[in-house]
Amino acid sequence: MKNPGKILGILLIICGLILILKPLAEHSYNYFCQQQLRSEIEQSDAGKTNADSRDAKLPIEPPFLLQIPAISVEAVVVEGVENEDLKKGPGWDPRGVLPGMEGNVIIAAHNNIYGSYFRDLHQLKEGDLIHISKKDQKVTYRVESLSTIHESDPTSIFDKTEERLLTLITCAAPSGSGKRVIVTARQLKPNG
Repeated sequence: MKNPGKILGILLIICGLILILKPLAEHSYNYFCQQQLRSEIEQSDAGKTNADSRDAKLPIEPPFLLQIPAISVEAVVVEGVENEDLKKGPGWDPRGVLPGMEGNVIIAAHNNIYGSYFRDLHQLKEGDLIHISKKDQKVTYRVESLSTIHESDPTSIFDKTEERLLTLITCAAPSGSGKRVIVTARQLKPNG
């Protein structure tokens, strides 16, 4: 009979390797997806003429670039907020509106896996700027509020509104707490 201590040791080493390699594989997959999405956006930019850029109209459709300088986020946002979508990057929730439209733009992302784009979302402060862009289209938002709610709490982010808002959502630490960090920002006028 084989030595049970040796078998247990090998099993523990294998478990340790899995624990180390899983996050690496997740982040590698996300990086690969983000590179493909950036390439897709750049290729669509290259095909534009000068007349096209003068006539760039809103709204901005996914995929588009999300930049949050205060927390060093620059990521391509995909369409959808299902788990498979969020593995590729932050996801635009189709229950909201597109950037540049009247209403609430809703974007969700993971904070601890697959790029962890919103890991520092809780550090945003009132007045911080958030940019959404694609081609020559750009919309800027200014953070107005940050809150933490329980996932079962009713929220008005899906209610119709005539305001031009952006809501960012992620899970609050610790993972599995059932809490969500919600950041609300208001769209700035093009010149201000």
